[in-house]
Amino acid sequence: MKKYLFLGISALAITVSALMIQLQIVNNSEETITFFPLNDAVQYKSASTSLTLQKDKNNDKHEIDWKVQSSLDQEAYLRQDMGLLFANGLLKGKFAKWDQDIADLYQEESILSQESARYDAITFHYSELHGDGDRITSAQRMSDDIFYVIDSPFSPLQSFAVAKSKQEKDWKKVLDQSVRNTLNKSLNKAEKTYDFKAANYITVPLDTIRQYEDQPLKGFTQKETANIIGKLWEGLYKNYYLGIKKSDGTVADPIDSTMPIILVSKDKSHLLVVTQTSSGESIVLKQLLRGSD
Repeated sequence: MKKYLFLGISALAITVSALMIQLQIVNNSEETITFFPLNDAVQYKSASTSLTLQKDKNNDKHEIDWKVQSSLDQEAYLRQDMGLLFANGLLKGKFAKWDQDIADLYQEESILSQESARYDAITFHYSELHGDGDRITSAQRMSDDIFYVIDSPFSPLQSFAVAKSKQEKDWKKVLDQSVRNTLNKSLNKAEKTYDFKAANYITVPLDTIRQYEDQPLKGFTQKETANIIGKLWEGLYKNYYLGIKKSDGTVADPIDSTMPIILVSKDKSHLLVVTQTSSGESIVLKQLLRGSD
């Protein structure tokens, strides 16, 4: 049985205080996301992620415009937005933007493809706030978008966010099933490789995590859930966005890896993050909850 790699720089404790052995993939020249206790007095005025299709093809490829915007209700010492874009369950784009002493961030990129796809984009919006003395707090929010593009030689290029016609509903069913198949294969391989049972966990594919901003994970309070989400994104930035640490110690580019699947143990002791690299290697990262051993 393979051992899990630990995700993030600290135990994912609800009190955010138990420090663990560091296992991080961070270039010192890179900004990073570091979770601090949440500040309920600070709110995001707006935060959005949007995907749209350019009308004209470019060298037989369609182009997706990917836009992310966020606005805090005050200037923050550090503002950060981290975005991930998946096509049919595989990572196809990523970006992270940060700036100091500002409230607003905006970023826009484009992605080229030549196949029909379901696009899932999710962004973690984060603010680091410095108060009186040495007190550091944070504010966080997520936004996401889902978008379908039908790029077929048998019909005109088309796209939709919500399926309305029978043709769109048929395509949605096909593409949704394609994503499910990709993630199920990744999870099944991880179960066999690392000898665990997904039935002992609450399964949360990354494209569904935003729902837990408004409802708690089963067995946790809303505040505990928010802390879990913040520490999870800290770990994802260091151990997925910047590169996936493999079992041999090398670091793999996350592009074309599978969408992370978060598994929260039903005994509330830990969570796992499951993905598969572009070369097919199964990776499972682990974070402890509440300082468990």
